[in-house]
Amino acid sequence: MSEKILLIDGHSILNRAFYGLPDLTNAEGKHTGAVYGFLNILFRILEEEKPQYLTVAFDLHEPTFRHKMYEAYKGTRKPMPEELREQVPLMKEMLTAMGIKIVSKAGYEADDLLGTLAVRSEKEGMDVTILSGDRDLLQLATEKVMIRLPKTSRGKTTIENFHAAEVLEKYQVTPPQIIELKALMGDSADNIPGIPGVGEKTATKMIVEFGTIENAYVHLEEIKPNKARESLREHYDLAELSKALATINTESPLEYVYEEARLGNLYTPEAYVNSWNLKIFLEDLILQLYRRTRLSRIFLPAVILEAQKHCLRKLLRKIISVWHCFLIKKAYMALE
Repeated sequence: MSEKILLIDGHSILNRAFYGLPDLTNAEGKHTGAVYGFLNILFRILEEEKPQYLTVAFDLHEPTFRHKMYEAYKGTRKPMPEELREQVPLMKEMLTAMGIKIVSKAGYEADDLLGTLAVRSEKEGMDVTILSGDRDLLQLATEKVMIRLPKTSRGKTTIENFHAAEVLEKYQVTPPQIIELKALMGDSADNIPGIPGVGEKTATKMIVEFGTIENAYVHLEEIKPNKARESLREHYDLAELSKALATINTESPLEYVYEEARLGNLYTPEAYVNSWNLKIFLEDLILQLYRRTRLSRIFLPAVILEAQKHCLRKLLRKIISVWHCFLIKKAYMALE
């Protein structure tokens, strides 16, 4: 049986958790709802997928090679809400405390890193699951690579699963042809222009018939309707640019060691302390998982107990420290 790797689009899932759940804050006023929602989704997927390896990819807040190709790339996106932005470092801190591998790369998007790892892992003989809310990743689907797209609403999450066959069934094109569709119809979310006057229906018809934009251009006189033919004739350069922008780079120069991503015990004392500080109640999440699975009745309580002991030791150190300060201050006042 093949080993499996689970790859997660960090910002995408955090964003969906943020908008799919009510706003939650801890005692210090920090927003934690997106982190809580992310962990809920994570534990559900881990339970279903049972992977041996796990990695979360995050975008960096800086331009990528696509911005060099097209300065207006993603130029129409609204800024990330501050309530969500402040949760990104909290999310990374939580994942690190749980021993989960995180990857980012200057000049590249998380999609490129996910695509690179998916291709590498498939070559290694692994089954691959990619969790993301971004349909652009459907171009990566194969018989061994499954794309899972969650939808979160009112605290409930449903997930669509796509191997190559499901992509073809739903969109009438193969996974690589998803790129061809974007080349013609564009993508308003990423500000990929496409060509004027061609929407999803016409783009799908053209790609089903001709396969690629290059082949469509060769058979330009055969394209119908006339509006689409003339648009491709006049704006073929935009189609080429859009195709380049929509193509996920599956050969990103990412240094990656699989053993660093091997899934271990996520419920570490550090993770428990971190969740306590953020007031997202990791123990509640653990108990949810405990109720839904057949984990050992001895192992999981032992993990929680050890984490609780760790918290108590940390709290005790704080109390002792405060008491020492009090005694020192009292002695100093006596000397006066």
